[in-house]
Amino acid sequence: MLKVYNGYAKFLGGINKVLDVVCIALMLTKVAAVFYQVIMRQIFDNAPAWSEESALIMMAWFVYLGIVIGVKEGLHIGITMLVNRLPKIAQFVIEIIVNLLILTLAVLLFHFGYSLATFVMANSLPATGLSVSIFYFPVAIAGLLMTLMVLGKIAEQFVIARREPQ
Repeated sequence: MLKVYNGYAKFLGGINKVLDVVCIALMLTKVAAVFYQVIMRQIFDNAPAWSEESALIMMAWFVYLGIVIGVKEGLHIGITMLVNRLPKIAQFVIEIIVNLLILTLAVLLFHFGYSLATFVMANSLPATGLSVSIFYFPVAIAGLLMTLMVLGKIAEQFVIARREPQ
């Protein structure tokens, strides 16, 4: 069973590395698009229509993929000062409850993000002509990846609890 967990943890680590690279690329590309838009508007008085829409698309993808990284790294709000004073078993239970709540949110994000993305798929954005669903698919993808990350965190909690003496 430990072999399965180690393989899954390695898989999640790979996903996290890919997400890091994708988020960096999205942010750099967004900054470049906005910079280009500002230069074209201020100096040449001819701002391209696609630049603002593209920057908004990249921001949506960056935010939702960044949420996945935050879940993996445990960057959510927590009251660690209070929890750390509790006995180990209470800390374990609270951590499991928190992860189950995040898992519930992740499943809802996936379900409703996918539903909304497929619902608006026929509509297109005015400047780029891309489907409006490009704004909503990152919600579904983030929900799916968050689900994978949280399942890994729950499994990690049980592996750690098994290793530590009671």
